[in-house]
Amino acid sequence: MKKMGLDRRSFISFLAGGTGGILFTPVVWKLLDDASIWSQNWPWIPRLSYGALDRKSALCKLGPDAYGVEVLTVGGRPVTAYGNEKDPASKGGVCPLGAASVQLLYSPARVKSPMKKDGASMVPISWDEGLSILKDKIKVAGDKVAMISGDETGTAAEVLAALVAGLGSDQYFLMPSEAGPAVRAWQNVFGGDGQPGYDFENSDCILVLGADICQAWGPGVGKSCMDAKATGGSLLYAGPVENGTAAVADEWIPCMPGTEAILALGVANALIQAGRSADTMGMSEFSDFVRKGFSPAQVEAKTGVQAAKIKDLSERLLRAKKPVVVIGSEIGQGLSTFEAAAGMSLNFLLGRINQEGGVRIVPWAEPVFEGAPRRDAMLAKDLVAFLEGVAVGRNEAPAVMLVHEANPAYALPGGQSMANSLRKAGFLVSFSSFMDETAAMADLILPASYSFEGFDDSYTPYGSAKGTYLATAPVIGPVNDTKTAGDIILAVADELGLGLGLESFEEVLQARAENLGADWSGLLEDGEAWTSERTAFQFFLSMWKVPFDADLGKKGADGQLVLAPVVKLNIGSAKMATPPFNVLTISERELQGQDCFVAMNKATAAMIGVDQGSMVKIASQSGEMKGRVQIFEGVVPGAVSACLGFGHTAWDDFSRGKGTNACDVLLVQGLDSQGGASFGNPQITVSRA
Repeated sequence: MKKMGLDRRSFISFLAGGTGGILFTPVVWKLLDDASIWSQNWPWIPRLSYGALDRKSALCKLGPDAYGVEVLTVGGRPVTAYGNEKDPASKGGVCPLGAASVQLLYSPARVKSPMKKDGASMVPISWDEGLSILKDKIKVAGDKVAMISGDETGTAAEVLAALVAGLGSDQYFLMPSEAGPAVRAWQNVFGGDGQPGYDFENSDCILVLGADICQAWGPGVGKSCMDAKATGGSLLYAGPVENGTAAVADEWIPCMPGTEAILALGVANALIQAGRSADTMGMSEFSDFVRKGFSPAQVEAKTGVQAAKIKDLSERLLRAKKPVVVIGSEIGQGLSTFEAAAGMSLNFLLGRINQEGGVRIVPWAEPVFEGAPRRDAMLAKDLVAFLEGVAVGRNEAPAVMLVHEANPAYALPGGQSMANSLRKAGFLVSFSSFMDETAAMADLILPASYSFEGFDDSYTPYGSAKGTYLATAPVIGPVNDTKTAGDIILAVADELGLGLGLESFEEVLQARAENLGADWSGLLEDGEAWTSERTAFQFFLSMWKVPFDADLGKKGADGQLVLAPVVKLNIGSAKMATPPFNVLTISERELQGQDCFVAMNKATAAMIGVDQGSMVKIASQSGEMKGRVQIFEGVVPGAVSACLGFGHTAWDDFSRGKGTNACDVLLVQGLDSQGGASFGNPQITVSRA
């Protein structure tokens, strides 16, 4: 797995389609925006308007994080979006989805009014009828109501959770992300409080294990990582695919898919051998665990990373003045609690907790509503584990399932299995702005307004090193017959006699700002973010509050082919299909006609007996997908890489039927003792299709 030269790096930079340079500058997307407006004749593309120019602050929540954008309006009509330099995280950066965000206001996939299922069809209904149906269903269901939200940082999810909690249910779930396992590890394994963030921009050595920060974490955290490089810091990336983060790193360390946590414990072993320790309870037990199971030779055999390189990594971390280590999944979800803990253990050994350039623990925002769960309580619940339980009868299916800003029928591992679990709910309600796969199977759609059409907010995306709060007012009134999700829920709660104490979502956000000590008027009028350098107080930290999972050492090279999925935001995200605007950015090495590509190196292709362009079927115990072979030396031997984001069955003509859904192949590989589901790198078979 020797690293190749400059030509290949240039090649992967192009393939990644979202490397730092492309991801963090609006120039490319602005040029594409102009090209689309001037050269295409799609009827839903905004026509040229004339009038006063203005810029209004807004939020982009289409990708894995939430960040500030500025929307240019002409005569009051939005025409394009830029990064917002006042956002302390993204600092003017914009992702491919953010660049397309204005066009999505007018997307043909928007749900234009409330709808209910009528046989095999969905028929439009009035808001009065829709709200009445929902109220009646919830009244009958009582505490058998559950919710799923993909708005991890927004207060709208808290409003929904407050309703569910008020009904006596604790089934409030967020979609899988990097935050869930990281918070479970921090709280349950180390005994901490608060949300881990990473002070990349002040670090002089960043070791990234698996996490594709420059693509799967969005522009906020990714921008700070790039800032560290710009000021002379080093960026080291270990993972199975030379992805967007690897392409801009100083060094890519190839390792087998799903073994980054083993590599972390191998580095921990080397640090301990070099005399490093942590002044916390449980250090002795942790040291014994690492010494017995993660010697350099043992780790090399499982990860493919040579023992000498493991020692080199530990020495580089020791030489650095402000090192930091971050672990994650290549696709921003699917890590287990203990894999997250393995990465964090290195920061303990290096003494980097709540240090400049290290890990900073950001306090949680207290709930606006009495009785509502705090965000960490929501992150502690694993949606995949719950739906797996529903599938096998371990968990009771909810009588009413409320889905907000999420598309679980498409984006969860073993897609069809999870969709079947959703179908077991007695009544499925979608608040989606778009006709996604979950909305298409819902019994009732009460379409939420797009983020630009109502009040919205975001508190501290995962990975941010400081507390931040952004709130925005509507850029434009609803284009369709929609309502803000928070207002819908407040109205339903009031009808049910569960009045949450505030009458509008705007009032809720004002209360959030007041709780934080933020200036509401300043947030809206100036577009300035509220920030806080405060870190969460830690009462008691331990390296071994609960024993590390012995299964951590069981992954690794065993001669089986393994899937290494990747994320490219220009293709889409867990909640968003490919925007029509972005079709121009998908290369012929990613999609040709209706066929997507899967990547493998020459040695793997020869072992399977396939060539460039061969159509293959990839199968796991969960499901299967098809794709054409792309020979690419930026994938480790024994792994096959596939892009998430293809294979939609709903949405619009720009996404529907393009390629196949790699999520169908993802397999839940077990539940850890902290309730977390691990998935992301299943063993697969590959055959000619």
